[in-house]
Amino acid sequence: MSKYEKFSKEELLALVEKQDNELSSKKYGLVWDSEREPEQVVLDCENNLPVLKRVKGKEIKESKNWEDNILIEGDNYHALTVLNYTHQEKIDVIYIDPPYNTGNQSWKYNNNYVELEDGYFHSKWLNMMEKRLNLSKELLTEKG
Repeated sequence: MSKYEKFSKEELLALVEKQDNELSSKKYGLVWDSEREPEQVVLDCENNLPVLKRVKGKEIKESKNWEDNILIEGDNYHALTVLNYTHQEKIDVIYIDPPYNTGNQSWKYNNNYVELEDGYFHSKWLNMMEKRLNLSKELLTEKG
């Protein structure tokens, strides 16, 4: 049984018209949706600057240049924001491992946050990544 069998002719026409309007007003591809509501972490960083704090006993002492190496544990948006104040254009490599399809219900972009039938399923996740990618770009050296 199709999910559209119970729809009347008028309801089906209205649905097709709605989808046609969506397709003509938004483009498919890598398009950042500037109209989306900003994430709370982004809003928090507008008025509150994250700080890095040294944890005693976790220093990298084996390297003679240990002060050049930092391991940051936390939200990648916070880390990238603070690094833009201290390390802009000084980093060669950035490794960000954002969660994706973890099934974790507490994460905003968990598998159930966006309906699987939503044509923008992956675009909404990429939209979250856009700000992080822009912050990362500012940190990289010319060769980074």
